[in-house]
Amino acid sequence: MNPSLIFWTAAIVILLAVTALVAVGIRSIRRGNLSAHRRCMKTAATLVTCFLGAYPLKLLWFGRERLSEWSGQAVLTLRIHEVCVFAMIVGGLTALILSRKMHPNRNRLTHLPDAPLASNRALTRHRIAGWTAAIGAGLAFLTAAIVLLDMYERAAGS
Repeated sequence: MNPSLIFWTAAIVILLAVTALVAVGIRSIRRGNLSAHRRCMKTAATLVTCFLGAYPLKLLWFGRERLSEWSGQAVLTLRIHEVCVFAMIVGGLTALILSRKMHPNRNRLTHLPDAPLASNRALTRHRIAGWTAAIGAGLAFLTAAIVLLDMYERAAGS
């Protein structure tokens, strides 16, 4: 197994953890537990940030993937994956910024019923951004799994 394949295997484990944290965070907010929602989303964001920090190091040490050796379908799946990751990052960052604007005294909040009421518009924008991030994370995981399986197949064939 080459070092790049090890890196991508670790990356998909991180993406699975992000996706799971997002799912738990959504369930938490639906149950009215704002603090659990916030913890899950902040932890997911931290994992994404760690990956984004590790990726340039991967490029430095192992280089880029040789896409010229990939099938057209594999490259297309990779590009779709990259769009999903982009949606996850932009949606998540937007939701984070909006949450800070909605709850300036967020350190005192523990549960949704006790939280100060945000404007309906701000809350709606936060939800749209959050769902964009959540759907992006789920689709990013699914497409990453397809890309990684293809990488394993190519590695076994060479």
